[in-house]
Amino acid sequence: MSNYQHWRQAFADMLDPRTHHPEWLDDQVRSGRIKCWATEEAAIIAEIKTYPTGARELHGLAAVGDMMVIVGELIPQAEKWGRKMECDFASIASREGWARVLAPFGYAVHQVTIRKEL
Repeated sequence: MSNYQHWRQAFADMLDPRTHHPEWLDDQVRSGRIKCWATEEAAIIAEIKTYPTGARELHGLAAVGDMMVIVGELIPQAEKWGRKMECDFASIASREGWARVLAPFGYAVHQVTIRKEL
């Protein structure tokens, strides 16, 4: 959790306070439901989702810091861990720009979320 603590505020700032509180994220990381990979320059968090068919997905939730470190170091570490955990595929929930950045690494848009404030 120490690597996470260094980046905690950056991750907390990304959360929508209507849906998630920083304490929720703290608990998820502490329990191991969400895993953090970090360096001094950047950090990412991800979870494993298991589907009714048994398929396992490494699901990237958020990234903060230096994009080159995220793409060149942290995502490959997470993917390696995902394979070790028998994940069938990886996905990243993020902003549209990441689709362009990660296309050369085999990532492609799978779904789009469209949201409206009520």
